[in-house]
Amino acid sequence: MMKKQNRSRILIAAIALCLIMAACGKGEPAPTGGFGEKDLGIAIGGQTYYLREDSAALISALGDDYEYSEVVSCVYDGKDKTFEYDGITIGTVPVDGKDLIEVITLTRDSYATLRGARVGDSLDTVKSLYGENYFDDGYLTYSLSADIEDIHSERIQFEYSGDTVTRIFIYSPSY
Repeated sequence: MMKKQNRSRILIAAIALCLIMAACGKGEPAPTGGFGEKDLGIAIGGQTYYLREDSAALISALGDDYEYSEVVSCVYDGKDKTFEYDGITIGTVPVDGKDLIEVITLTRDSYATLRGARVGDSLDTVKSLYGENYFDDGYLTYSLSADIEDIHSERIQFEYSGDTVTRIFIYSPSY
């Protein structure tokens, strides 16, 4: 009888530990409803990083295995920087002494949008996640303004070939 109680306690403790670890490892819940500001980021290691935030924490979370490039910014004082990892590229712009995230480009299925879209998904899968309020400007595009003429609106764009997503851009135009 004692062994059975110990096993039960160990099982309950293990389940509780799993639930605690699962709760601690989660970022914000996935966005729902129409496309909006909460879609403009990426979750890495249980933390969510959004466009127009300081890139330091995201670059740290992704690690040191990247190819780095920079150019003099044509919009801001300083340098636009690119950190290219296997499957994800982060583009930054210099604002007030910080490198802000301007674009997150997903190039492999090892990374997903906050709603779970990945390179390799079908366009139908993307539409089921984000809805029908998109426009096609050579990309399947969801923007905050939903206006194809508004080039300043933050957006997510799905590059595709046939019916398959080949690249994903989460983008905040600087101009």
